[in-house]
Amino acid sequence: SGSIWVIGSYHNIFRVGRIMQDIGFWILNDVVWVKTNPMPNFRGVRFANAHETLIWASVTKGSRYMFNHQAMKGFNNDKQMRSDWWIIPLAKGPERLRDEIGNTAHSTQKPEALLHRVLLASTNKGDFVIDPFLGTGTTAVVAKKLDRNYFGIEKETKYYDIAKQRLEKTIKIKDHYLDTIKNNK
Repeated sequence: SGSIWVIGSYHNIFRVGRIMQDIGFWILNDVVWVKTNPMPNFRGVRFANAHETLIWASVTKGSRYMFNHQAMKGFNNDKQMRSDWWIIPLAKGPERLRDEIGNTAHSTQKPEALLHRVLLASTNKGDFVIDPFLGTGTTAVVAKKLDRNYFGIEKETKYYDIAKQRLEKTIKIKDHYLDTIKNNK
């Protein structure tokens, strides 16, 4: 049971999707994340890459998987969620992680809002989430906030260290909400 999400750009996502199908995964949906603030193509030799594709798949055609239809309707004015996600900008401002000299810490950092939607769509509280390419830990941070169990793998020490620091500072949304109420009394 369970499902897998793969996020990529035109550079790799179609190849990855083909390989997934060749080894037996069943594509449930492709979702297009339309970036509201894409990076421009400075050389002007191609279109600005303004979206990424997410593939959502189950292990096989008949495998059980979770889909939280009602939660997704909540993101879409109580209407069925579409496969084009528009309102999620790139990670920026305080969410964008930077190194000690101010450069972006990771070139492909995903926004928490994107992973929040993915995890709410396909997991429940207490479920197990694995990210084999953890980067700076966005998936694990969101999983922790949503009270999911998580496990991440990252081969680059600098990204592992950033993810570890982020996770140490992260608290569950419910706990954060209760702390906010206590502090405002």
